[in-house]
Amino acid sequence: MQLLQRMATAQHHGDGEVAELSAILGIDASTLLEPVVARAWIALLTAYGGLTRALSSELMDSSGMSLADFDVMAQLARVEGHSLRMSELADVALISKSGLTRRVDRLAINGWVTRRRCTEDGRVHWATLTPHGIKAFRNAAPAHLRAVAQRFGASLPAREMEQLTRSLRKIAAANVDRVRERA
Repeated sequence: MQLLQRMATAQHHGDGEVAELSAILGIDASTLLEPVVARAWIALLTAYGGLTRALSSELMDSSGMSLADFDVMAQLARVEGHSLRMSELADVALISKSGLTRRVDRLAINGWVTRRRCTEDGRVHWATLTPHGIKAFRNAAPAHLRAVAQRFGASLPAREMEQLTRSLRKIAAANVDRVRERA
């Protein structure tokens, strides 16, 4: 990781770092990861990690919910009836499928979400945002969105934010297609 971080912050083409990585791996590392890709990847991870840690901490302090809690509740709040099958929720939530059940169970302890088995098909479980959960989500959202605007939105001028959006959408679309190909 330290080598990749040095590559990401290098002001040149990264030939020395690629050579060092090549020596460690015993192969030509430039065939695996170009320095420009390494710099972009580390920059993305660094920005994402710092931003999500800060936003999650602020959200927890102000509302008692984590960023993952907020995301799950947002996904439920945006659908009619505030209810999704757990499999559908797993497809749209930002947390792993394996962590979703535990997350929904923790939200249920707070009275924000219920999880129930489908009466027609016992293999299916539904997650539903409760009235208490809707209220908690709506109370948390304004401060959280102001924090997103401050920490993320104010970081770039509008033109750069639009370019970033286009670039990230391209990356997301390319990887959604790859996930579908494996299914």
